Amino acid sequence: MITRIEALPNEILLCIFSYLEWFDMLTCLWSLNIRFNSLICSVLSINNNLMNSGLVIKCGLSYNKCCSILFPLILNSSSLSSSIQRIHLDGNNSSAYDLCYEWLFNDKNILHFPNLKSLVLTQCGSIRSIVQSLLYLIQYQLDNLTLTFDNSVLYQMLYVKRTTVRVSDIEKQMIMFEQFLYKLFSDQCQLTSLQLDISSDCRAGGIHQCLNANSYVSSKFLQHQHQSCCLTLRHLYIRLNQTCFLENLIEHVPNIEQLLVEFDCSLGSFASWKSNVEILKQSKTSWFNKIPKLQDFSLKTFIQDDFGFIYLKWLLNNLNYIEKLKVHIKNDKLTETKCQNIWKCLIDANFVHQYCLPDIIHNLIYFNFYICSEYQLSLNDIWKIINSFKIHSFFTEHQWTNVKCLFDPIMSCLHLFSSFTNAFQSSNCLMSVIIY
Repeated sequence: MITRIEALPNEILLCIFSYLEWFDMLTCLWSLNIRFNSLICSVLSINNNLMNSGLVIKCGLSYNKCCSILFPLILNSSSLSSSIQRIHLDGNNSSAYDLCYEWLFNDKNILHFPNLKSLVLTQCGSIRSIVQSLLYLIQYQLDNLTLTFDNSVLYQMLYVKRTTVRVSDIEKQMIMFEQFLYKLFSDQCQLTSLQLDISSDCRAGGIHQCLNANSYVSSKFLQHQHQSCCLTLRHLYIRLNQTCFLENLIEHVPNIEQLLVEFDCSLGSFASWKSNVEILKQSKTSWFNKIPKLQDFSLKTFIQDDFGFIYLKWLLNNLNYIEKLKVHIKNDKLTETKCQNIWKCLIDANFVHQYCLPDIIHNLIYFNFYICSEYQLSLNDIWKIINSFKIHSFFTEHQWTNVKCLFDPIMSCLHLFSSFTNAFQSSNCLMSVIIY
């Protein structure tokens, strides 16, 4: 007995469609019948970052196919264009950002996708087209935005800016991008979730300074009486290479609940506070009055010297009211300097309690850590490190005694990480904190 595909129930058809690329599904199955059209719209309406759902413009998808077949097909169907809630443009596809503005807006600057809620822009190779597209979207349309840049883009802009006397087109793009960043964290943005990577900005660059109250961008923005904070933002993952951006950021996100920060260089590098280390040590400041709703904080960074640990301690003390904490620190190489005394201590329970936790802990429920450093260990040392968590009063009281200690004798490298049951219940993204 021959069974046609149309005889299958919707549940099975949806399962089959989920294995198809969206462009194959459109070119092969769209317009076969009303039922299939409805099922395709259901599949394309899924808004899920883990599944990478929706329209994904990636390598292998040609510019000609997009412009001549896919783009007209989507725009000629109101049911299809209105069902799409998520679009992912991958810069590894050279045509992706040539299509960006054309795909999103018509010639009257009206959005083609009225229900678009999530936009993922990765490996961006252009500033102008991206900013042009996003200014409207972050204020009126999107809930979620992911934005990363090709490593050469921000560095190239800064290099030209510093070596060219005349105001170049690239310098204008730099100013445009700094203004856009400021708007991301202002009342002109309605995002609830943001993933942002500006770590490729040169460490002497001005992009990390754009949220400074004394910056040119900030002063210009306030002249127009805009509120300099984003009240809707709840979840933020950001990659940086300067601590000043983080310190200025907290003034602009008063309702943030989850903050994941990754530094692309050593914590405290190029920081102005190094001349006031003693003041930092004695500081009793708290960020509770600035970001009181923060519950979950994750930090992934390099620490090369004692200055980095001093800054880490200051940062954690400012956040001593949070419920969930994940700390990932790594050191590449020990050197014979006076500034690396802390790394030369035995990395055990006392080390973690002293340098990876706030001095005063109020509400902490979940704690997860990973420490990687050059080190020389014997089997007896490994046993001492593991056992130290089983006899330390703080860790036994919280039932955080299950840790793993691995030693790489070839690289002379210690890997110490928590394996607390409750630490892995809070978020699916914790594994990114563990795996470097």
